[in-house]
Amino acid sequence: MASSDVGKVSSASLGAKIDEIGVRHSEENGKMASSLKFGFYYITCHLLSIVTYLVDHSFSCWLAYQYHVQEQETYFALTVTFIVLPALISTGISMRWYIQDVDDPTLPKAPLWRWVLRVFFLLAQFAPILRYLDSLYYGIRSIIASRKNEKEKQQYLYRRMVDEDSDASLLRLFHCFLHAAPQAILHLMILIRMAKQRQPLQAYQGWAVVCALISIAWALTSYHRSVRFARDDKEKLSWKGSTIQFCWHLMGTASRVLALAMLAAMYPAWMGTVCLCHWCVMAAWLALGHHQTAVCSSRCEELMFSGVLGLAYILAFIAPRDGPTRYTYLAYYLVCFMENTGALVVWCVGSSSVQNPSLYYGTVTMQVLTFLLGILFMLLYYRYFHPSGTSTTIRKSITITEVSDRLSKAGASGRAFSHTL
Repeated sequence: MASSDVGKVSSASLGAKIDEIGVRHSEENGKMASSLKFGFYYITCHLLSIVTYLVDHSFSCWLAYQYHVQEQETYFALTVTFIVLPALISTGISMRWYIQDVDDPTLPKAPLWRWVLRVFFLLAQFAPILRYLDSLYYGIRSIIASRKNEKEKQQYLYRRMVDEDSDASLLRLFHCFLHAAPQAILHLMILIRMAKQRQPLQAYQGWAVVCALISIAWALTSYHRSVRFARDDKEKLSWKGSTIQFCWHLMGTASRVLALAMLAAMYPAWMGTVCLCHWCVMAAWLALGHHQTAVCSSRCEELMFSGVLGLAYILAFIAPRDGPTRYTYLAYYLVCFMENTGALVVWCVGSSSVQNPSLYYGTVTMQVLTFLLGILFMLLYYRYFHPSGTSTTIRKSITITEVSDRLSKAGASGRAFSHTL
């Protein structure tokens, strides 16, 4: 073959490769553009987060008022404590983040009216709600910018929306474990104790427990969704995956809450001891394992973070960093299974099936059934709905950050955990 012919073949091959690369690049840009759209799925998730938060909070406040009217001061004091303390913690964390944002030169300065709105919502103890509203605000503006074909502005607003969503999800997560979880255990314990008596508050207490469980399950689902949406190198969680994950967390949380409530209804001190030991073991495991995340900038903050996350582990597991979680989940659910089984044994031995057989057998059946369903939904999620692998549009992080220097605000808000859920 002549050298000219070889040159033609080489040129043709090179041209074909260039065309192929161009097609791939166009496809990646198309995927990137579609993934940056703030659509119905985002809006629905934000609205569900706001509604579940408000409903859960409303039931707790209403029951606190009713306990006070009926002179049940112990229940009133516990309910108010689990309302005010988590709200103050969420407010303090949110205000600290706002102050950090002020010192960030890559972010625009907030106007006076926005600071007034922030102070109002924080004083009203609705810190996560304000974050969700800010996220909706940036998301709607990104839609407007997209329709005007302002691509750079749309990408910037989308990133701001994701940042606020990540902050709101993390705040909501801590608030649920400090507020919704204790409220669910408390009201369910009261229901079990007063099962023989007919009281007008039983219906409200039942609905309060259901709303608290839904709030916890959705907070976990929303957090996992927001982390994946904030990570440019991770595949996004679809609405089907979110639904299955919600069922997984709902069943797992219900099983755990029911086991603790059964134990608390008979031996409150035992329940407190079990939770305290579980907390200390989990916090020590996190602290000694040096599970650093973007949340922690020092060893002191890491120890505090381990304590807070260890408290959350009483009800659910949250991976503190990226990496395989199969064996960690196995160990965690094995511990929960042993603790739940111990609570069932204490319940079966300490209570009587003669006095109230429906309550006796019903609680046992529900506790076992919800635990098994939680495991089943978890297996279904990881088998069929988990967005495995890294994103095929990994260049998106480079493309977005080149739009503006302000987009260097830690892609995931710098405050969300990094894991593979």
